[in-house]
Parts: sequence; structure tokens; C-alpha cells
Amino acid sequence: MGRLFPALNPEEIKNPGERAVARVLIERLPRRVEIYHSFNWLARDRRGTIHEGECDFLLLDRERGVLFVEVKGGSLVFDGQQWVRDVRGELRILNKDPFAQATQSMHQIINLVKRRFRRSGGDLPFTYGAAVAFPDCRVSGRLPPSIQPELVLDAQRLRVCELSVRRVFRSFQRTHHRALLDGEVESVREALYPRYELVPVVWRQIEDQEARLRRLTEQQHRLLDFLANQPKAAIRGVAGSGKTMLALAKAQREARAGRRTLLLCYNRPLQDWLRAAVPESFADDLVVLNYHSLVNRLCRMADVALWERGDPSDQDFWDVQAAEALLEACVLLGPEHRFDTVVVDEGQDFHELWWTSLEAVFRCPLSDACYYVFYDPKQNIYVDDPALPEEFGRPYELSVNCRNTVRIAAHCASLAGYENRVLDDAPLGDEPSVVRVRTINDAFREAGRRVQQLCQHAQGGLARSQVAVLVPSVSAARLPTRFGTVPLTQDLREWNEGKGVLITSWRRFKGLEADAVVTIETPARNDNGAKASANRYVARSRAKHLLTVVEVRNA
Repeated sequence: MGRLFPALNPEEIKNPGERAVARVLIERLPRRVEIYHSFNWLARDRRGTIHEGECDFLLLDRERGVLFVEVKGGSLVFDGQQWVRDVRGELRILNKDPFAQATQSMHQIINLVKRRFRRSGGDLPFTYGAAVAFPDCRVSGRLPPSIQPELVLDAQRLRVCELSVRRVFRSFQRTHHRALLDGEVESVREALYPRYELVPVVWRQIEDQEARLRRLTEQQHRLLDFLANQPKAAIRGVAGSGKTMLALAKAQREARAGRRTLLLCYNRPLQDWLRAAVPESFADDLVVLNYHSLVNRLCRMADVALWERGDPSDQDFWDVQAAEALLEACVLLGPEHRFDTVVVDEGQDFHELWWTSLEAVFRCPLSDACYYVFYDPKQNIYVDDPALPEEFGRPYELSVNCRNTVRIAAHCASLAGYENRVLDDAPLGDEPSVVRVRTINDAFREAGRRVQQLCQHAQGGLARSQVAVLVPSVSAARLPTRFGTVPLTQDLREWNEGKGVLITSWRRFKGLEADAVVTIETPARNDNGAKASANRYVARSRAKHLLTVVEVRNA
């Protein structure tokens, strides 16, 4: 599947012809192809006058080159001299030849690219060309001499999109053309970004988010549609069932409808991940916070002295005093600081008083508010006896794991004591590896050896941003800073940027995931077996494809 930029749902594209072409390009082109939609450009003519133009789609394929595609929806006819469009029975003459538009966009944008390459004679080492897509038409009759048949992507040719695009590239290919090198792909991107204003993105994060959305089962899709008109709901799901993605989708839908929305979670790393996943266009309509950041923010706005209420090192301060401070702040603040919709993720970690305090953040009475909570009681590691407010009623169930491989999902299901259910086409994957060592020092040495194996680039290893090491709650100062040649980081942003393999506690990583996880586990205390089991379930279910468990025999 091709990757669309900006990262949006093709159904959000307003032009019906472009929307149809976007669907086809995403579904039928290989994953390596980057699809840029609605690329705007400015250029000056010989007199210095600025002209503007737009390329409907730009395809960047590192194996074949760059292709510019103009889209014309509806029914079109070329009468030998000009293009005529049939719009609901009314014939309209097009001001511009669509093939001339595609060619003009190609030359203007390629000129930007050439400045990056600085090659003698301005020649480029890769193929580039232009085509026109007619998603609602089938070509019949004789084409004018200026148009080659393979450059016409009509409805029939779009059905075999990959083959048709390959033919277009072949038409423009010269003998010296070759695949783009990694540095040349970056040069093309750098030439495009300033004009396109595509903000620097964490590529892996966008790819991962889109892949997870595509993996949602029919069960999740039906539930998401149901949530469109349900004012309140509690959604209970097993680890890997897509709860966080559904919470994010629901929050975005509410904000897009003009309702000021709060997306709330428990821990700070999940808050940061959710913020990075929300487009900047939502601005203040969608606020992403963890509970204590919400308390701190509203208390500062209302001039409520939060930090004078007790000792922050005392758990009672966070469980009780913070909730009372939030209630006081909301009484003082105007409706512009409160919300129409509240969506809570990881709701099993919220204390009873927190639920009470959240009633005050709504603009309207709770009975009329839009209120959602996503949770998994088996991932409870903070609250002794979690309970949701009664107004949510009976929860809706998400019982299918759509994140982990079959073997990791089965392993985690056995830990939590529920039936393992996965997608029909889910990959089987490797069996989780369980290694037993004597001491915690032995555990770190074993974890280091495993991480170095995972990240050996000479053997096709993983990127640092794909690997996480999860440890019990220990002092950050005691954690190693590297495993051999592999740097480690405790900073989520540095991890996302590939500056190091993440090493953090199970608790801080809760709600997140990695392609490969190495988790270090110590023996459970006699009086805390249930909590230790929940910790293991949380930690191990974070691994999508590869899981290594290092068990310490002696604490």
C-alpha cells in the first residue's frame, strides 16, 4: 500500500475525482511509493510575473523516479481542438489542456529538484514524467498525436494501477536512468518540503499509525461508526485491540465537528505520543493531556495554589489533593476553559476521586455531555479497586487483538486468563523468548546482548526506534546509558528520532508499543502476586513482533 502525505484519510479529500484516485494509489501501489496530494507551486515567467499552479498528485518511487499526475473527474471529450466536460448534462469547455497542466507542473517542480542535484547540464539520474487520470471515464476513439495512450490513466487502467504507472515510467525512461539512492530521495524531499510546507515528520510514527488504523477489524470499524451518535460509552478491550487508536479517532472526530475536546490519559509518555499524532490543524479544539497535567494547567489558569496543598512525594497528594484542586479551579474558570467532549484512554488507572473531579471540566451538565472511556481492567497497575462512573453503563467489548503477532497475543492472553482472538490474517511470528538468570546484573548483561543482536545493521537489524527495553521501577540514575555500541535513552523523543534504544520502566511505557521488546522481570513479593501478574501482562503485550523476557531468579 502506498503512503499518502499529508497523512489524512482519503475520504477527507473534497474533490471526488481526486478522492477516487487517492484510494486507488494507496491501495494498489507498493509501500515504497510516497504519494503527495495537492502540491502547490509558484513560478515567475520571463517578465517576472508570478504564476501559481497545483499538481494533484506527485508520486515518489525510489525504484522508478517521480511521476506527476493531473486528475480530471467527470465525463470528458476531446473534440479535436479542445477538451469538453459534461457536468450534470451541461457541457463546459476546459480552460486548460489537462496534459499541458501536468507537463507544466512537472517542469516547474523538477526545476526545484535540479537545484538540489547540481549535476552538469541539469540532467537528473532518474526518470520523471507526467500523466493524466480520468477516474470516471474510459478512453475510446483516436487520441491526438500529442498524447501517448499510456499517459492516459482512465478508469480501466486505474484498475491495474501498478502496471499502468510502471508503463508511464517506462515511456519516459532514458538509458542512463537508474533507481534513486537514499541521499537522492532525501534531496527530492528537501526540494519539495519548503514549497509544500510538509512539516518534518517522524516517518516511522506516521507509518506505524497508518498501519495500525488499517489493521482495525470489522468489529472496531462497526464500533467507531456506532460511537458517532452515542453520547456516552465505556469501551473495554484486551491489550492490542486498538483502544488508543479508537480513542484518538473519536477525539479527532469530535474536534472536527467543532466541539472543544479533551483527550485524557494517565502517563506522560502516552500523552506525548498522542500529541505528536494529532495534526496541528486541530489547534485548541483538541487538547491532549494526562490527568495531572490537566490539574496543573487549570490550577495555573485559575490561580489555585496546587503545590501548597501537601507533599508531592506523598501519594495522597496526587490521588486526593490534586482532584480537589481541579474541582476548585473549574468553579473559578469560565466556559472557554472547559470542554464539550472528554475522551479518556487507559481509564483503569484513574482513581475514584478523579472521575468525580472530571465532571467539573464539562461546559454543559454531565447528563448532556459527550463522555468516553477506553480501558482494560487486566492492565490495572495503579488502582487497587478501579471502578468507572455508573453513567457509562454496560461496557462495549473489543476482544480481538490487532496489534501483536499470533504467538505474542497467545502468550499475553495466557498471562491474563482470557481467550486469545486475533485477526484471520495476523502473522504467526516468533515464539516469545524467555531467559532465566540469577541476578539483576546478569539480567542487564543478557538484555544488552539481545539488544545488540537486534540492532546489528550488518545483518539487517532493526532501527533503534523499533526496540525498547522495559525494566522494573528502578532509579533512572542506575540504568545503563549504552549496551556495547548501541546507545540507550530514557527520552521518548530521542527514541522516536532514532538516537538510542529506549530503556524505561513498564509503568512509563504503558499504552505504547515497539516492534521488539526486551523486558526484565524480578520475582514477585508474596503479598503482591496479582500486581506482578498485571505488570507482566502490560510489559509483554507492548511487543508487536519480537518479545524477549529476562526473568531474574533472585531479587
